[in-house]
Amino acid sequence: MASFHSSNLQPAITDDSIPQAADEFQAFKAASVSSAHAINDTYSGFISPLLPYLIDSFALVKVQASLLPFLFQGASILQPVIGHWADRSNLRKLALYAPAVSGIFLSLLAVAPSLQTAMLYCLLAGISSAMMHAILPALVSGYSGRSTGKGMSFWLVGGELGVMLGPLIITAVIASGLLPKAPWLMLAGILISLLLNLLIKDEPYHPAAAHSRQSIPFKALAAVMLPLSAIMLMRALLRTGLEIYLPIYLSERGAGVWLSGAALSFLQAFGVLGVVLGGLANDRYGFKPVLLVSVLFSGLGMLGFVFTTGAAQALNLGLIGVSTTMMLPVCMAIAQDHFPQNRSLANGIYMASLSALNAIIGVLTGFLYDLLGGQTTYLIGGLVVFLAIPFIFMLPKLEKSPKI
Repeated sequence: MASFHSSNLQPAITDDSIPQAADEFQAFKAASVSSAHAINDTYSGFISPLLPYLIDSFALVKVQASLLPFLFQGASILQPVIGHWADRSNLRKLALYAPAVSGIFLSLLAVAPSLQTAMLYCLLAGISSAMMHAILPALVSGYSGRSTGKGMSFWLVGGELGVMLGPLIITAVIASGLLPKAPWLMLAGILISLLLNLLIKDEPYHPAAAHSRQSIPFKALAAVMLPLSAIMLMRALLRTGLEIYLPIYLSERGAGVWLSGAALSFLQAFGVLGVVLGGLANDRYGFKPVLLVSVLFSGLGMLGFVFTTGAAQALNLGLIGVSTTMMLPVCMAIAQDHFPQNRSLANGIYMASLSALNAIIGVLTGFLYDLLGGQTTYLIGGLVVFLAIPFIFMLPKLEKSPKI
C-alpha cells in the first residue's frame, strides 16, 4: 500500500505543522484525507433522522431533542485549543481516528436506552469530530498549494457527501425495521480510520516555525474572526432549522419516513454542488462576491421554500442547499489564507465559532419551533440571514490577489 511520503515535500517556514509542496495541488492526498471527513459526517448525518424516533421513544419535546445536536456540535468549542496544540505537536493520526469514534457512538445512538445515554454518545462523538475538524483541514490546505479554495472544496465535498449519505443510510435502516442492528454500521468508520493511518504513516511532519511560536496574533485574528462569526450567526437559524428539523417539519405535513429522510439528503446533495462552486469561485473572483451571492440566494430560497409546495418547494430547497454551502469553503480559505503561520489555530477558531453558534441556535430553533411552529421559524430564518451582508464588507482584504 502506497504511503503519502513524497520526495518533493519540503519544510516550509510559511506554514505550520503541515507538509507543503509549493504551488502544486496534490489531488490524491487532498481527496484521501477528505475521505475521513466524508465518513465522519456520514455518522453525524444519523442524528437528525433519528430525532423523530428518539422523540417518540423518550417522550421528548423538540427543545429537549435539540440537546443531542447541541452536545455534538457544542463540543467544537474545543477546536481552538486543539488547533493551537496541533500547530506544535503531531496530532494528525489521532484526528484520523475520528471516523472510528464517531462511528461507534453515533451507531449506538440508535439503540440508546435513555436520553442521558444518548446525550453522552453525542458528546463523545462531538469531541472526536472536533479534533478532526480542527486538524485535518490544515493538512488538506498544505496539499493545496495556492489553490486554498479548491482544497477546502475537496474537504467540504467530503463532508457534504457524508451528511447526504448519512440520512439515507439510517432512514433505510429505520424503514426496514433493522434499527437494533444499527451498531454494525460502526465498522465502516473503524476501517477507514485504520486505512488512512496506514496511508500517512511516512508523511513528514514539520512543526510551526520558531518565530510563529512567539505570540498568537490576537488583534489580527479578531479582525477576521469577528465578522466571520457574525456572518455565520446570521446564517445559523436558517441552516440549523433545516438540518435538524426538516424531517420533523415534513413528517408533520404528512410526509412518510422515506420522503422526510430523503429531503435532507436532497438538501445535502445540492450542498455538494455549493461547496464546489464556492471554492472555485473564491479562487477566481475573491471572497466578497461569493459571500454576497451566498447570503442573498440563501434568504430568497428560504422565503420561497416557506411559501411554495410540491416541485417549486423542492427547487427552493435545492437553491438553499447550493447557496448556504457556497460560503463554507470561502470562510475556511479566508481563515487559513490570513494566518499561514497558524492555520490549525485559525481554522480551529473558525470551526469552533461555526459549530458553537449552530449548536446554540439549534436549541433556540427548537424553542421557536415549539412556540411558533415550523413555518414561522423558517420564515424568520430566511429574513435574518440578510443581516449578514454588512459584515461581509467588514472582512479585511487578503494580501494576495484572486487568481484568474
